[in-house]
Amino acid sequence: MIYVWRVDLTTGSFPPPTAAESARAARFATPELARRYLAAHGALRTILERFAGDRLMFAVGEKGKPYLPHAPEVKFNLSHSHERALIAVSRETEVGVDIEYKRTMVDYLAVAEHFFPPGEPAPRNETDFFRRWTRIEALLKARGVGLYGIGEPADDGWTVEEVDAGPLYAGAVAWSGASLPVRIHDFGADE
Repeated sequence: MIYVWRVDLTTGSFPPPTAAESARAARFATPELARRYLAAHGALRTILERFAGDRLMFAVGEKGKPYLPHAPEVKFNLSHSHERALIAVSRETEVGVDIEYKRTMVDYLAVAEHFFPPGEPAPRNETDFFRRWTRIEALLKARGVGLYGIGEPADDGWTVEEVDAGPLYAGAVAWSGASLPVRIHDFGADE
């Protein structure tokens, strides 16, 4: 099972930040960016406590993907864009998630040419660009390579599905292995 939470970063109740989160948020360029970061990470901790207990200890892999050394069976990923976040969790497989706010992007063809995998056709429009970008990035994050893996061919055996992230957003979730059920939740609404 793959669990995906949609998080509205403008509403809801989020736990107080950890000292490390506060220190990182203090380095953001604007208070708004710091607020969004703290809300997304507060939601992540709330969700992960259900799977791994309340003593969350995070570590970071070689390419920057976080994990829980005390609960290695819990695989998770977080992505946020503008006022929304997606959080994916699984006990069965590596997982990656991506969300993008659909905005005007005049150079989307150049970005696609530079970052889309070789042989990937050019996007038809901005909506198609964001839909496909989230699929690509979710897969890279599931593989644990992030943007370091741009241009590297993916091994077979990965599944990618689009996620309804809201009317102004594109979203996708990816995991290793065959098709699994994906259960969508709205953080705070169906807790």
